[in-house]
Amino acid sequence: MQTKPWRITTAQAKVGYVVASAVVEVLVVLLLLALDVSPSAVGLLGALWFLATVLVGVRVFRGPGEPVAPPRAWWRMTAGPVVGYLLAAYFVADGVVARGLAAERLDLGGAVVSVLVAAAYAASSTALVVLRVQGRPAPGSVSPARVRDSGSDPARG
Repeated sequence: MQTKPWRITTAQAKVGYVVASAVVEVLVVLLLLALDVSPSAVGLLGALWFLATVLVGVRVFRGPGEPVAPPRAWWRMTAGPVVGYLLAAYFVADGVVARGLAAERLDLGGAVVSVLVAAAYAASSTALVVLRVQGRPAPGSVSPARVRDSGSDPARG
C-alpha cells in the first residue's frame, strides 16, 4: 500500500503551520525558563526548533502550479524566486535587527541560524532565476511542453 506524501498547499494551512510552530516554540521556551534551564541552552534549543520548522516547511509546502506528489529538488525552498527573496530579506532582518537589537544580549545562535536560512532562501531563488533565464524548467516543475492539452481551446479544433 502506497501512501500519498503529506503536503501543505493552501495559504491558510501554511499560515496555520507557521503560527502553530511559533506557539509551540514560545510555550517550550517558557517551560524551559520556568524549569531554570540556562538562557544559552534555551537559545540554542530555540534556534534548533526554528531550523527544524523551516526544513520541514520547505519540504512540505507547495505553491500554485507546483507538482504535489514528487519531492522538490534538494536545493529548492520555494515555488518561485520572489517569495524566496522576500523570506530572505525577512530572515536577515530577524537575524540582524530583531535578535541583535531587541534582546538584552545578542542571541548569537538565533542570529546565525536566521542569516544562514536567509542565505539558503536567496541561493534557492537565484538558482530559480538562472534556470528561468536559461529557459530551463526548475526541477519538479511542470514544463509547458509536458502539459496535456485539455481540448478547451476551440481554435485548435
